[in-house]
Formats: sequence, C-alpha cells, structure tokens
Amino acid sequence: PIKAFLDNIGVVFGLPCARNVLMASSLRNFGGMIVSSFLPVFFGKNFPAFKAEYALLNAAALSICGLVASLAGGILADKLEKKTKWAKAGICMTGCALSLPLIALGTLTTGNFYLSVLCYALKVLVSGTYSGPAITMIQNTSPQSQQGNVVSVYFFCITLAQTISPAIFGYIANAAGALTNPALYGPLITGFVAFGYIGSLPFWYKAGKAYKNFMEEKEAKDA
Repeated sequence: PIKAFLDNIGVVFGLPCARNVLMASSLRNFGGMIVSSFLPVFFGKNFPAFKAEYALLNAAALSICGLVASLAGGILADKLEKKTKWAKAGICMTGCALSLPLIALGTLTTGNFYLSVLCYALKVLVSGTYSGPAITMIQNTSPQSQQGNVVSVYFFCITLAQTISPAIFGYIANAAGALTNPALYGPLITGFVAFGYIGSLPFWYKAGKAYKNFMEEKEAKDA
C-alpha cells in the first residue's frame, strides 16, 4: 500500500497541471482551515456580546454563500472556458486574491461586528468557487486510467494541509499570547490567509498555463 501510494504521488507530480493544482489547493486549504477553525474564536473573544447573532449569521453565510459559490464556480468555468482556456485557473486566482483584503478588513478592525461578518460572508462567496474548476483541471489533463488515483492523492494532500495548519496556528497563537490579548487573533488569521491564499497564486498561474497548453494541443490533435 505504501509503495502504491508513493507511485500515485509520482504520477501526480509527473503531470504539470495536476502538480500545480495540488500545490495551489494545499496552500489555499492551509489558510482556509485557519478561517474555519479560528474565526469563531476571533468573534467570540472580540465580540462576546454578539454570540447569538454570530451563530445565526455564520450559518447563513456558510449555507447560502457557500452553496452559491460552489454552483457559480462550476457554471462560470464551463461558460467562460468557451472563450479562454484560462477561465478555470482565473476563477481560482481571483477568489484567492480577493479573500485576503476581505479577511484583513474583517479581522484587523474590531469595532464593527456586522462589518466583520459581512467581510467573512463575502470571503466565503469568492473563495468557495475554486473546488470545481480545480478538480476539473486535474481530470481533464490526467490519463483516464489514472484519474481516480490522481484525485485521491489530491484530496489526501489538501486534507493533510488542513490538519497541519491549525496545530501550527495554535502554537503560534499561544506563544504570542493571543489568549490574553484577543486582538492578536486578527493579525494572525490575516497572516495565515496571506501565506496560504496569496502563496497559491503562482501555482494557480502555472496550472492554468499547463492546462491551456494541454487543451489546445488536444484540440489540435482532435481536429
């Protein structure tokens, strides 16, 4: 089983588009998991009088904005790809790039609860569009016989990134004294989002370039 797993990783890293999508998604989820895990702590510590409001608005943001983002990402990717092969990578890059200023605005200022929640909801809306285009880029550029293995390695790696990031964040937050100074959660969350989301942009770009080249060559052969 270990050898088979390592062989599957070798297959993924031998495919330019899949390799870069995997790296980009892992970084994106490294930062995204911090938002999911520690943003409730940020709101609970900095807005203790709004716990009931946060529970309601957080549920609405995840269910409504999350659903709209997932559907919109797939629909836009399919429609826009008819105009440019960069559409899927462009959607992923745009969502990651817009997430940082939204999270920064929502967590670096603690004077307005509703502004912070609005920024979070908009972040969910723009960043949640990446999943469908990312997996489709992998599937379209992988050998049909290897698609199952490649997608499995993809989910393993992004899950690993999601598992590691909270442990690192928790250690840094405790060392910085965030428990006694809740305002520190804002800069820490923003920093992790910057590392993960902005760090993923070069890999999304490389994935888009590899995807464009692959699809154009495939269409040329079919023609």
